[in-house]
Amino acid sequence: MFLKQLNLINFRNYGKLDLQFDERPTIFVGNNAAGKSNLLEAVYFLSTTKSGRVDEETELIKQGENAALVTGLIQETKLEINMQMIDEKLHKRVKVNGVPRRVVDYIGNLPVVLFSPSDINMVTGSPSLRRWHLDLSLAQVDSHYKKSLTLYEQVLVSRNRVLKRIREGQGKVDELDYWTNELIKYAKVVSDARIAFLESMNNFESPLGKFIFEYKQSLLNKERLAEYNGREVAAAVTLIGPHRDDFVLNLNNRNLAYFGSRGEQRTATLAFKLATLEYMALSLGKRPILLLDDVFSELDANHRAHVVEVVSRQQTIIATVELENLPKSFLNSSRILRVEEGVVRL
Repeated sequence: MFLKQLNLINFRNYGKLDLQFDERPTIFVGNNAAGKSNLLEAVYFLSTTKSGRVDEETELIKQGENAALVTGLIQETKLEINMQMIDEKLHKRVKVNGVPRRVVDYIGNLPVVLFSPSDINMVTGSPSLRRWHLDLSLAQVDSHYKKSLTLYEQVLVSRNRVLKRIREGQGKVDELDYWTNELIKYAKVVSDARIAFLESMNNFESPLGKFIFEYKQSLLNKERLAEYNGREVAAAVTLIGPHRDDFVLNLNNRNLAYFGSRGEQRTATLAFKLATLEYMALSLGKRPILLLDDVFSELDANHRAHVVEVVSRQQTIIATVELENLPKSFLNSSRILRVEEGVVRL
C-alpha cells in the first residue's frame, strides 16, 4: 500500500496544497499549531472519512470557506472526499476514480493506522471511544463486519423506536420480534469479529510490554433480552448488545485506566496501534500506511528503537516538533519536510 500524492483544498489551515510522496519515510517537522498534525489527519480522513480530532466535521473546512476537497492517489486509484456547506448543513461525498460511492463501500481503499497524542484517551476515556477505534480498524479490513455493523446500528434505531411506541401505549410487545431477531443476527457478526480481533492482538509479541486487551462483551441473545424487557420498555432503548461492548488495556493484571501512569497509558496505546498494524497487514496481505504524530518524545531509547524498526516495514508518515529524538541513520534515510503556518517546504 503506497500513497503517491495528497491534494488539499481548504482543509484545516491549508488553502491549497499538493504533496508528492516517495518510498522513504516522510517526516513533517515544525512548531506546534503549524499544521503538521493536520496533514496526518488529512490522510486518515481520506482513508476512513472520519476525524478523531473534531466534534463537528465543519471544523475541517478552512475558516471563512464553505467547502473543502481532499484527494489522494494510491497506485492508479484516485480517492476523493468533498465537503460542502449547503443551507447550513454539511454534505460529504466520496468518490473512487471519479465514481460516487457509499461510505460503507469506500472505506478500505486506503488502509491506515494512526497514533496521535490524544489517543491516550482510548485508555482513560469512554467505552464509545474504544469502540470507535475498534470499529474503524476492523472496517478497513473486513467488509462483512463493516456492513453488519451498519445494519446493526440501523436495526437498533428501529427497535428503539418500537420500544418507545410500546412505552407510550401505541405499540405491542410482539412488534419487537422482527427487530429483535435481526438485531441478534447482526450482533453475532459484530461481537465475533471483535473477539477474534482482540484475541489476535494479544498473540502478537511486543517489545513495548506484555499488554493484554480484555474484551468486555455485552452479550445479546433472546434469553437476556427477555430479562431486560421491562427495563428496556421503561427506558425506550435497547440496554444490551455490541453498542454497549467495551475493552480494557491491562498490564500485570492492572487496568491501566485506573492503575496506570501516564507513560504506561501512552505506551499501551502505542502497543495497541502497532498490534493493529500487524493484524491489518495479516488480514489484507499488504501493510497499511502508518501515521505517527509526536510518537518519540516520551519513549525511552529501547522503545524508540523498536518504533524506528517498525517504521521501515511500510510507508510511514511522521509529524514531530523536533528531530533530536530520532537516530541520525534514520533521518538520513527519510524525507524531511518543514511545516510553517500551513506551508510545506523542503
